[in-house]
Amino acid sequence: MECGTILLIPLIHELGHWLAARLFGASLRFRFEWGKYYVPRWTWRWPDVTKSQLRIICLAGFGLEMGLIPFMPWPYQVAAILHFVAYPFYAGEKSDWKGVI
Repeated sequence: MECGTILLIPLIHELGHWLAARLFGASLRFRFEWGKYYVPRWTWRWPDVTKSQLRIICLAGFGLEMGLIPFMPWPYQVAAILHFVAYPFYAGEKSDWKGVI
């Protein structure tokens, strides 16, 4: 069952974006697509918010994902860190980090 927590990573990540957007009164619609190297992803369009609000929304995905590490079993912890490290290589043009800079 511990290994099943790995499946929570994309859900938790996108939930972080969604919750942050809702905090600012914005709504996100997610779309499934294949990223670089055929990595499955859910993407969303940047909402009409201020630049600082967009930064928070973009950071919230990994923020929630990493924030839960101490409370999750080791397979989640390892997979979440691998997700963070691998993200720049497969995210391409639709990277969350573009909204942070």
